[in-house]
Amino acid sequence: MKRVLIYLLGAVIIAAAVFFFLNFRPDIGARVFFGVDPSPVEINFKQTYDVPATDKKTAAIVAAAKLFLDSLGNNQRQAATYRFTDNTQRSNWSNLPEGMVPRGGVKLGVLSESQRAKLDKLLGELLSEYGVKYITYQLAAEDLLIPNGLFDNTKYGSEYFYAAFLGEPSTTEPWMFQFGGHHLAINVTVFGPHASFSPMLTGGQPLHLRLDGDDIFIVQRETAAAQAFMDSLTDEQKRQVVRAERPIDLLLGPGKYGASAAPEGIRGSELTAKQKTLLLDVIDARLGIMNNHDHAEKMKSVVAEIENTYFGWWGREGVLGAAYYRVTSPSMVVEYAVRNGEDTVDHAHSIYRELDNDYGAAWIKAEWIQRDMEMRGETWRNRQVNSRENRSWLRSVHGVGVAKAALQKCC
Repeated sequence: MKRVLIYLLGAVIIAAAVFFFLNFRPDIGARVFFGVDPSPVEINFKQTYDVPATDKKTAAIVAAAKLFLDSLGNNQRQAATYRFTDNTQRSNWSNLPEGMVPRGGVKLGVLSESQRAKLDKLLGELLSEYGVKYITYQLAAEDLLIPNGLFDNTKYGSEYFYAAFLGEPSTTEPWMFQFGGHHLAINVTVFGPHASFSPMLTGGQPLHLRLDGDDIFIVQRETAAAQAFMDSLTDEQKRQVVRAERPIDLLLGPGKYGASAAPEGIRGSELTAKQKTLLLDVIDARLGIMNNHDHAEKMKSVVAEIENTYFGWWGREGVLGAAYYRVTSPSMVVEYAVRNGEDTVDHAHSIYRELDNDYGAAWIKAEWIQRDMEMRGETWRNRQVNSRENRSWLRSVHGVGVAKAALQKCC
C-alpha cells in the first residue's frame, strides 16, 4: 500500500511540474520535459566564398528579399537581420510553439498589410505555388489552436511566426532566409544560383480544416503518394518495407544537425520501373514545396540516386497519414511522422534534410574542419540514428498517463 501511495505521489508531482512549467514557464518546460537543446549548430565558416555566377531566379529572390527588408522600420529591420555566421539563430527553429522555443526575427503579428504583402512576394519567389498553399494551410490551422486559458503562455497562433535573414540578400555572397513558427521551419541558404532548403520542417495541427469553402487535408499530397507506393508492393516486398506495427517519431528533427538515419526498408534497385516512379512521387511531394527552378535541380540528384534509395514504413496502412515513413538516399532524408496516436490523424511532423548540405554546409563550411574530422576517423555524418534509438520524454509520460492531452497538443 505504501509503495502505491509513493507512486501516486510521484505521478502528482510530475503532473504538477508539467502544469506549472507549461503554464508559467513553457520555455523551461520545453528543455526539461521535451529535451529541447538550445545549443547552436557547429559550423565553422570559410574565410572567403567562391560563389558561382548567379542566375535569373536568384536575382528575383534577392530583389524580393530587399523589397521586404526595405519596407521594415528600423526596429523591425534590426530584429529581422543577423550576421551570416550566427549559428544560434541558424538553428533556432522547432516543432514547438513560440512560448516554448522563443524565435528570432520580425514577428508576423507586427507587420502591416503592405509589409505582409511584400513578405508573401518573397515566399512566392522562394516556394512553388504548392509550397505557398501549404504554408497558407499551416498558418490557418495554427489559428484554430485557440488557447483554453491554461496554456496562454505557449503562444499559439500565426501572429507568432517569424521571418529572419542571416547576412544581406546578395547575388555574390551567401545568405540565409528563415520563416517559421509552430510546426514550420523554412530554412533557405542561397549561394549564387544554388539554394539549399535543408533543414525543412512542415506538418501541422489540425491537419483537417475548412478554408474558403474547401475541405483541406494539409498533408494530402505526401501521404497519398506514400500510400500509392505501398499499394504497388507485393506481399513479399511489404514484409521487407514494414518495420513495425506502430509509428515512431522523427529521427532527424530539431537539434539533429550532423546526424543521419539508417537506411531501412526496401532498396530502389529491388523495385520495378513503375514502383521507382511511385517512389519518386513520394520524394517529389516533399520537394515540391521548393520553387520550380531549385526543385528541378534537386530532383536530378534524386533520380540519379534512386537505385540506392530506401523506403521504410512503421504503422498501419490504408488510412492516409496514420503511419511513419522514411525515404533515405545517399544525400537526403525525408520523414513523415503522425502524432498523438495513429487513430487520430490530425497532427503530424515532416522533415527534409540534405545529409551533406544541411544549412548549405557543403558551400560555406571550412574544409579544414572536415579534413580534421576525417583524420580522426570521423565523418561529417558522424551520428547515425535508427528506430531503436528513437526515445523521448513524452513516451515515458504516456507510460504513467500524466498530462497526455496537454503535451500532445503542443509538439
